[in-house]
Amino acid sequence: MARRALLFIFAGLLAAPLLWATGTSEQSTAPQKVTLRVAWWGSQDRHDRTLKVIDMYQKLHPEVTIQPEFGGWSGYWEKKAAEAAAGNLPDVIQQDYQYIDQYATKGLLLNLSPYVADNRLDLRDAAKTSYVSGMIGGKLYGVNLGTNAPAVFYDPALFAKAGVALPKPDWTWSDYLSTIRALHKNLGIYGDGDVPGGYNFGPKFLARQKGQTFYSNDMKSIGFDDGVFEAFFGQELQLVKEGVLPTPDIRLELKGAENQLIVTGKSAVLSSWQSNQLVAMQKAAGRPIEITALPRDPNEKAPAMWLKAAMFYSAAQTTPHPDQAVAFINYFLNDLDANKVLLAERGIPISSKLQAALKPLMSETDQKVFDYVAYVTQNSSPIDPPDPPGYAEIYKLLQNIEAQIDFGKISVSDAAKQFRTQANQILAKN
Repeated sequence: MARRALLFIFAGLLAAPLLWATGTSEQSTAPQKVTLRVAWWGSQDRHDRTLKVIDMYQKLHPEVTIQPEFGGWSGYWEKKAAEAAAGNLPDVIQQDYQYIDQYATKGLLLNLSPYVADNRLDLRDAAKTSYVSGMIGGKLYGVNLGTNAPAVFYDPALFAKAGVALPKPDWTWSDYLSTIRALHKNLGIYGDGDVPGGYNFGPKFLARQKGQTFYSNDMKSIGFDDGVFEAFFGQELQLVKEGVLPTPDIRLELKGAENQLIVTGKSAVLSSWQSNQLVAMQKAAGRPIEITALPRDPNEKAPAMWLKAAMFYSAAQTTPHPDQAVAFINYFLNDLDANKVLLAERGIPISSKLQAALKPLMSETDQKVFDYVAYVTQNSSPIDPPDPPGYAEIYKLLQNIEAQIDFGKISVSDAAKQFRTQANQILAKN
């Protein structure tokens, strides 16, 4: 179901306010038998780990029976939309950054902030930047189950072969440009397999460095000025012309870790927006791959790096058992034994205590990701609000315009104007 169709369903729900009666917690002091429906998407490995943790929880809380509902990403949101329309959402829902704003603003999710205030949902060991992405209008509607961050992967052996110094986490754009140009010149391969942040997150990252935002505050127009667009894509165009970056059509063909240019040895660097992909990249490459931060602007007004929730757990506003639903989420989030089973499969836990306890149990590569997320936690600012309706059209437009720029079909300045006009039209109708 398309995102617009989902929004249509949500809009219709407003006409049926009785469906959204607030769940109330039980008043009896004795343990009450309850059944919780818990829904998530993921791989078979995730299913197996989650089912084991559910079994552990039920043994600790025999008064609670958990009904698991799981499958792949495909079809998950269509099913949730249908359940929302019927007033029958699961008690606990695995949520995504793309959808949490819609669910929260339509009154479908339980406000978790009161539970944080009295520590029934314990976030005392988590940095605020690691869970602020689950906040809508100052209230917490989803708790982050695992953290990612934008990153740059690099092949240290190719750097040594090229005689180029390894990048440091605080390297600047000037450092980055001189590094990838030297790699290209000395090795005859691409310096980077993709522009930092890609065609979509790259402009967002550069805008943050300039103290601007990708979208306006009301989400009805583009928030950054044409100078940011021209700087980002003008630099990309020059690097493509020099052969330092591959053209967009080559990048578009690269599906899966096995085909990435850094894996096949055709680039020494690969910019990515998911730090946890390091494990897959190194496994596919069969040799050491390292990780560092995206280049910084020495004059940036605030750290432009951000932490992104890989996914959330939310509770449905309609749950008849809000206290028990939150207790299960808190167990999933903070219990060490549970997380020894989960083993950061959903991303790096937001609890600093869990990070410290789990890190020695992880592979050397996983430990690198732990260290990197810890670095970003100390050198980042809160993530921008979730993308508004129409974001998929915006990114598709940006991707098409990027190709026109890199193949010389349109000037960078004309492309900036075209993007702003068409993107604002898309945002205005949503």
